[in-house]
Amino acid sequence: MSEPRLVQSDKSCCAPADASCERLYAGLEEAARLFRALADETRLAILRQLRERGEVCACEFLACCELAQPTVSHHLKVLRDAGLVNAVKRGLWVHYTLNTAKLDALRSLLP
Repeated sequence: MSEPRLVQSDKSCCAPADASCERLYAGLEEAARLFRALADETRLAILRQLRERGEVCACEFLACCELAQPTVSHHLKVLRDAGLVNAVKRGLWVHYTLNTAKLDALRSLLP
């Protein structure tokens, strides 16, 4: 059995990229931020409740999540900051809906 031969080439397959070259896949930072926002069971439960009900008052998430109100507020803030939910204040309460455009953009990142 013969041993494989090394072929010399003047071009390296692992040559460092040109510093002026743009990233191969633009927008990965945004995608990573969105996936980090989704990487929590409570936030997924909130999104599911929003998908099922359309619009939910902030006070109604407590039943879904079985967490203290400040903890639910934190999770809602993470989802708002990621742009995954929309919030509208009505009187004393904030009502949430899914940001379907952001979710569609997120779906396009999946294989």
